[in-house]
Amino acid sequence: MDEKLEKKDRKHLLKDGRLAEVIRYIFFGVGTTVVNIAIYQSLLPFMDYRVSNLIAILAAKIFAYVTNKLFVFRSKCGSLKELLLEMLRFILARGATGVFDYFGLMFAVDVLRQDRVWSKYVIQIIVIAMNYILGKKAVFVGKGKKEQNKT
Repeated sequence: MDEKLEKKDRKHLLKDGRLAEVIRYIFFGVGTTVVNIAIYQSLLPFMDYRVSNLIAILAAKIFAYVTNKLFVFRSKCGSLKELLLEMLRFILARGATGVFDYFGLMFAVDVLRQDRVWSKYVIQIIVIAMNYILGKKAVFVGKGKKEQNKT
């Protein structure tokens, strides 16, 4: 009986597009993380890890907004006002996770005396989860679903 229920749940996930959305989010989340870590590690030999981290975070946030809007949540805005509000919600939500990313790394390196690179990896795993929840619940709210229901 549980097997039938699980199969039904999987079909429902596939049918309403949530599974595809999660897969797209994971794909572009990995891309965002790669952008973040690649920039961080590329700049690390040339500057303080805090500056390198800040530049990496900002670049990754820009990449994330574009890919989340266009490919993950497939957000459509009907006006400039809607677009600006969506961008503001994104900046606030990702700003919060950016603060966690920035100060979490400083805490791990300066207080806990952990490795700068491995600490960045651990922080990124937490940030990915936080970003998905905030993106789904606070930024791209109700976007794309109206479009899916019309088709």
